[in-house]
Amino acid sequence: MPVYDYVCHDCHKTFEVILTLKEHEVDAKCPKCGSKNVEQKATAFYAVTGKKS
Repeated sequence: MPVYDYVCHDCHKTFEVILTLKEHEVDAKCPKCGSKNVEQKATAFYAVTGKKS
């Protein structure tokens, strides 16, 4: 399952959430203050494939 990084605009805490793609469609909530005023951060990712270059 993908890991999503968020930042809370109320308490400025950065946190990670592991969600399925369906769960990701629902608004995230800050674990520290409970605010829904959060924004997903842009992060790097990698993919593992079966082909070799």
